[in-house]
Amino acid sequence: MLGALRGALRAAGALRAAASRPMAASSPTASRSSATTAGIIVIGDEILKGQTQDTNSFFMCRRLRALGVRVAQISVVPDEVDTIANEVAAFAARFTYVLTSGGIGPTHDDVTFEAVARAFGERVTLHPELVALVHKFFGKTDAQCPEMKLARVPESSRLNYGTDERTGSAFKYPLVSVRNVYIFPGIPELMERALDGLAHLFRSEQTRFHSRTIYVAADEILIAPILDQADATFQGRVSLGSYPDWANNYYRVKLTLDSESERDLEEAYRFLTETLPPGVVVPLVMDCVSPAATEVYSLAESDSALGRKVAAALRTIEEALDRYSLAQLCVGFNGGKDCTALLHLVHAAVERYPATGLHRPGLGQG
Repeated sequence: MLGALRGALRAAGALRAAASRPMAASSPTASRSSATTAGIIVIGDEILKGQTQDTNSFFMCRRLRALGVRVAQISVVPDEVDTIANEVAAFAARFTYVLTSGGIGPTHDDVTFEAVARAFGERVTLHPELVALVHKFFGKTDAQCPEMKLARVPESSRLNYGTDERTGSAFKYPLVSVRNVYIFPGIPELMERALDGLAHLFRSEQTRFHSRTIYVAADEILIAPILDQADATFQGRVSLGSYPDWANNYYRVKLTLDSESERDLEEAYRFLTETLPPGVVVPLVMDCVSPAATEVYSLAESDSALGRKVAAALRTIEEALDRYSLAQLCVGFNGGKDCTALLHLVHAAVERYPATGLHRPGLGQG
């Protein structure tokens, strides 16, 4: 009977999850209307056909949010001039920035420049600076050659030369923009480099987003009333998202809280952690590697039975590290529990006392 009830609760949770995610204010608010916004248009038949997975919009969303820009909408459109033009015109009127991805190149289906020009009632024309770059990179001067399609852009185009973060030098080829529309390449590596190199064009000095995450070891439907209460209480100030994860061994629901106000965020976080049922909030550590050495040595320096055993093992490892270089050592690993524990202990010792040739103080004999 209890098993059937749990199954019903999980099924209900799934229905609720499919109904609406995330839980957030559905109407515009004062804080949202004042934020810098962006719309992303992903262009390409291959995306809509499922032949290529879009990773560009994911990268753009993360990067823009870090710059203080709220991505308000993402649209995926085919390689059709009118469809792209209509979407560009609509987005340009609604958002601070529009970022397009894809449809730039020498082939018949690369129509983004033409579509952006049509969106603003412009013609496409050969840009002298781009013509020179096409000649430089491809050795072509014929206006009708496929490569010259890269130089045929909307009349009012601006050329934006970013800075390569890896070298500090200016990009050799610019990103074309028209009004508030920035036309990015569809190749992920090129798009990511371009956006990173032109981050200053989008950075909002007035806006900073704050976020917190709560992991809950309870089915979503069991905490739904509390989430509804929190959403009503902080509507317009904090965006609350609820995301079930049935495959996770540690939690059932991940709650995300986002706000432009750190004070509002902390108030909502405190409300949820104090209102959720006792014991369901999981103190999940997402990065277990960085603090590993500190945690292992804290255990070794404790006066527990396990701590004394860990200390003895670490002394042996430290002795080996004092006598041999890392290149002379190996850890026998077959996937078992013992060798897994040994691997963690070796990692902790190496992290705490890097191979610098200096004497390691080691652990006392206890």
